[in-house]
Amino acid sequence: MNKPSDEFKTHIKILLDAFLKSDSIEEITIKKGNKYPIVARIFCIQKGVFSVYMNREDRLLSYVEGPAILGLAYLYTPTANHYMKANETSTILTLPTREAHKIIKEENLYESFICIQSHNVALIFEMYERTITSSNYAFIRALLIDLDQNSNAVKESVTVASYIIKRSGLSRSYVMLVLSELRKGDYIRMEDGKLTGITSLPERF
Repeated sequence: MNKPSDEFKTHIKILLDAFLKSDSIEEITIKKGNKYPIVARIFCIQKGVFSVYMNREDRLLSYVEGPAILGLAYLYTPTANHYMKANETSTILTLPTREAHKIIKEENLYESFICIQSHNVALIFEMYERTITSSNYAFIRALLIDLDQNSNAVKESVTVASYIIKRSGLSRSYVMLVLSELRKGDYIRMEDGKLTGITSLPERF
C-alpha cells in the first residue's frame, strides 16, 4: 500500500483548514456500526477509523483513518452509492460538495485537491492490480498483504476473517480454511482473530 507522503499530509491539512473555516460546516456524530451515506457532501475526518462500503452487496471497499477527507471524487462526477461506518462512535465535520468546490476555486487549492486525488487513485490501482486474478487464494493473499500494510489502528479494529470476507465476497468456510492452514504453517500470526504479522505467504495454496 502506498503510504501517505509528507506532501500528501500537508495538502490534507491545507484543505481541512480551509473547509473548517466555512460557515456551512456541520458537526455530526456517527455511532459505532451505524451506516452513514456518502451523498453530495464532503466529510472531514480529523481522527478515528472508518470503513467505506458500496451499497451493492454491502461490499467493503477500504478503511479510512483520520486525518482524511471523503467525497472529493464527487466534486465533478455524480455521487456513487457508497456509505461509511465508524469503528467507534465518532464526531466528524461535513459540508456540502458545492461549498467545498467553491472554497477550492476561490482559494486556488487545486494543487492540494490534485495531490490528494492522485494518492487515492494510486491506492485504487494498486489494489486493482493485486486482486485481478481467477484464484480465490491469490485474492486472499493480496488482501492479507493489504491489511498487514495498514496502520495498527486499522488492524486492531477488524478481524482478519471479517476483513477478507467483506472485501472479497468469498465464503466464510473457504476463508477460514485458508487462514487456518496459513496459521498452521506459521505464515501468518493472529491474536483474537486479528492480524499481528506475516512471516511469508506462499504463492499458491
